Amino acid sequence: MTVTTSPRTATEGTWALPLLTLVPLAAITLLTEPSTPWLVVSWILCAAAALFIAVGWVSVFRRGMRGAGAWSMCILVHAVWAWQLIAVVRH
Repeated sequence: MTVTTSPRTATEGTWALPLLTLVPLAAITLLTEPSTPWLVVSWILCAAAALFIAVGWVSVFRRGMRGAGAWSMCILVHAVWAWQLIAVVRH
């Protein structure tokens, strides 16, 4: 039997690091009134998440994506990142 996908395809774990980076950013947004230091931290975390998302997409383009779970995690990460980017830009 021939396997058509690489065993190293992008999975849910590909999107875990960007999502973990967004958790503190969401906590800052929801629990505090953003002062200047929090805004600096928020921009840094948002940029780091964007970098990790780009790395995830490089993995997807190189190896492909496997399963609905991986795609749903990808959508979740992008939705949370977009929500946080809008929140940071508005302040």
